[in-house]
Amino acid sequence: MKNGWLNFNTAAEQQAPELLPAEDIKRRIQDRLLDYLTAMFPNGKRRSNKFVMGNVKGDKGKSLEVSLDGSEPGLWHDFENGEGGDIVSLTAAVQGLDPKNDFPEVIRAMADWLGIPPTSPPALASYQDDYEDLGAHTGKWDYHDAEGNLIACVYRYDTPDGKEFRPWDVKARKTKVPNPRPLYNQPGIKQSTDVWLVEGEKAAQALIDNGYCATTAMNGAKAPVEKTDWSPLKDKRVMIWPDHDEAGLAYAHSAAKAIDDIGAMSVVILKPPAAKPEKWDAADALEEGFNIDEWKITTDRKTIKSAGLFLKDWNALRYQGKAPDQHFLVEGSFPMGVVSILAAMGDTGKGMLTLKLALEVACGEGFLAEVLGGRIQQHGTVVVFTAEDDQAEVHRRLEKLDPGNHRLDRPDKLLIVPLPNAGGPFPMVKDTPDGPATTREFTQIVRQLQQIEDLKLVVFDPLSSFVHADVNADPAVGSYLTGLLANLASETGAAVMVVHHMRKPPSMRPIDSAEQARDAIRGSSALVDGVRMAYALWPAEDTHVQQVCTTLNLIPEARSFYQGAVVKSNGPADRTLRTYKRNSVGLLEDLTRRLKGGTPSNYDMLVQLSEALRMAAERGHPMTHTGVNGVFKQRNRLPDIFHPMPRHRLENLVQELLNEKPPRIVKGTLKDSKELKWLDSPWGDFASGKGVIVPGADLQ
Repeated sequence: MKNGWLNFNTAAEQQAPELLPAEDIKRRIQDRLLDYLTAMFPNGKRRSNKFVMGNVKGDKGKSLEVSLDGSEPGLWHDFENGEGGDIVSLTAAVQGLDPKNDFPEVIRAMADWLGIPPTSPPALASYQDDYEDLGAHTGKWDYHDAEGNLIACVYRYDTPDGKEFRPWDVKARKTKVPNPRPLYNQPGIKQSTDVWLVEGEKAAQALIDNGYCATTAMNGAKAPVEKTDWSPLKDKRVMIWPDHDEAGLAYAHSAAKAIDDIGAMSVVILKPPAAKPEKWDAADALEEGFNIDEWKITTDRKTIKSAGLFLKDWNALRYQGKAPDQHFLVEGSFPMGVVSILAAMGDTGKGMLTLKLALEVACGEGFLAEVLGGRIQQHGTVVVFTAEDDQAEVHRRLEKLDPGNHRLDRPDKLLIVPLPNAGGPFPMVKDTPDGPATTREFTQIVRQLQQIEDLKLVVFDPLSSFVHADVNADPAVGSYLTGLLANLASETGAAVMVVHHMRKPPSMRPIDSAEQARDAIRGSSALVDGVRMAYALWPAEDTHVQQVCTTLNLIPEARSFYQGAVVKSNGPADRTLRTYKRNSVGLLEDLTRRLKGGTPSNYDMLVQLSEALRMAAERGHPMTHTGVNGVFKQRNRLPDIFHPMPRHRLENLVQELLNEKPPRIVKGTLKDSKELKWLDSPWGDFASGKGVIVPGADLQ
C-alpha cells in the first residue's frame, strides 16, 4: 500500500524502463481508469458511467463522482464542497499534494501504479514538456526536526529558464515535499524566543549566518500556508520580513494569521524600505551592509498580535531623525492613530454626525467636505459599531444623508454594525475580582480590525454600551479603557472615536464655554484625561440663539441650535467655539463662518458649491451652468452665501469647478439624451448618462 491506498501488486501492466511524458502517463491511467479508481477507493462503486464515493478520503457515499467515459475520462466533482478537476488533481487530492506545486510527485505516483520503475522519471514541468536533466545543483538546504534529525532537503538548480527547486523527502526517500511541510532551522527555533520568518532558504540562512534566528516555509511565498506545520513557532515572538513586492506582502499576512492561530506570543509584519528595489530581501540586505537592528526598531509595522511591553524595544533609536508629522482625520481635530471622544447631550444629532463623517471618509474621496468644523483629510475604510440604532434606523439615516447611494460604489469601505441586529453590544472591558480586564469578544473584534489594510476610522457609539464596569466613577476603569483603545489606534493607525454622553451642569445653568462643556462630560477625570482629544456639542443658550437668528434672519426653532468645540487636546487643535443648526435631514450645519461676517475664501466657496451641485443632482433636481435652470436662476437652492452673488461671479465659480484636473463637477446628460448640460459629480447618474429628473423639480 502507498499512503493507505495504492497496492502495486494489483497493477498487471509491467514495462521495461523508459522515459515517458506526463501526458502519456495520464493517458495510460485513463485507459485503465476503473482499475485505478478501485485501487484508490476500495469503498467506491461503479454506477453506470460514473464511479462514486463519499469524498477524496475514500469514505462510503456518493457525493464525489468520477466520469468513466466522455472526451476526458477521469473528470471528477465533489458536490459537497464544489471541488473537482481531472484525474491528476484527484490523485493529488488523495495524496494530500498540490497538483501544481507538487506535480512531479503526483505524476510519479501515477507512474508507480502503472509499474514504471522509479528509475524512469516522468516529465516534471508540465503535460507537454519531457523530463530534462537539470544538471548539478547549485544550492542545498537541509531541514531538521527540533531534535536535529534530518527530515528533508531542498536542492536548487540554475537553468536557462530560471531557478528550479527540488525537494527530497528523507523518510519517503522520494523527490517530494513532506506532508505537512516543515519549517527550516527548527533546532535554532527551539533555542530562541525571537524568530525571523523570511521567504526562502537563502534569506533565512543569511540571517542565521549573521547571528539571527530565522526560518522559512518550504517554497517561500509559494508555500501553501495551510500545508505548512507552523507549530514550532508556538510561544515565539515572530517578526515577518516579506520580500519587497505585492506577493511577499500578501504571503506575510496569510502566514501571520496561521502563526497567530497556533499560539505565537506575538506576530509583527515589518515593512521593507520603500526605496529598495522590487523583491529585495534579507539576503540582499546583509550583502549591502544594511543595518537590520536599527530598521527593526524604526520601520513601519503591522502588529497582528502583541506580546506586551519589552523595554529594550524602546531605546533611543526609535526617536532619531525628523519626527513624523501629525495627521488628522478632520482638519484641526480628531488626530489619526489616537483615541478621541465626541461628547454630546441627548437629542443633539451626534448619530447623524458620525454617519456623515463615516460616509465622507469611506465614500467621499474627491470631495473636500467639511464635518465638525474641518475638512476631511483621510479616506479609506470606516467601521461603526452602533449600540442604540437598529438596521432600519441606520438605513433611514443613510438614505437621507446619501440619496445618491454613493455608499454602494465602495461597499467594502463602509462597515456599519447595528448591534441590536447583531447579537447586542459586546463588552470591551469587564469588572473582575482583580480589576478591569479585556473581554474575549473585544479581542476577536480587534483582530478583525487589524486585518483591514486602509482602516481610517473606528467608531463606538455610545461608549457606555461597551463597558461592563463603572466607567463613570472608577478611575481605574477609565484608565484601563482608554489605554486599551489607544493600543488599538496605535496598531491600526486609525482614528478611534468613542461617542459619549454629557450631563447637565450641577447649577442647571446652560453651558456657555468649552471649559464648562469639558466638565460636563460623563465619567471620571481619568476618562477625559486618557484620550488625546475631546470634542463636545451642547445646546446653545437662548440669548445666543436669538443673536444668531437676528444676525442670519433665521427662525429660532426649538432643539435646533447647538454649540461645539475642541474641549481637550494634547496637541495643536482648532479651538474655535462653533455654532451649529440642525437642517431638514437632522444634520448639524456649521454657521460659524456666516456669523463672523467674513467673506469666505474662493477655496471655501468652491467646496460648498461643488457639494451643493452634487446633492442637487443626487436628489434628481440638477442645475445647469447658465440659462433658466442655471445656477444663477436657481441660486435660491444653493447655500445662503451664493444668494447675493452677481451672475458672472457665480457662473465663473462653476467654470472653475469644470476646469479642475480632475474635476469635482462635470456636465452630464439625461437618460436617453445626448445633450451635455446637467451639472453633477463625476460619479453621479447624470455624469454616466443615466440621470432622471424626479417629479416636483422646478426645472424646464
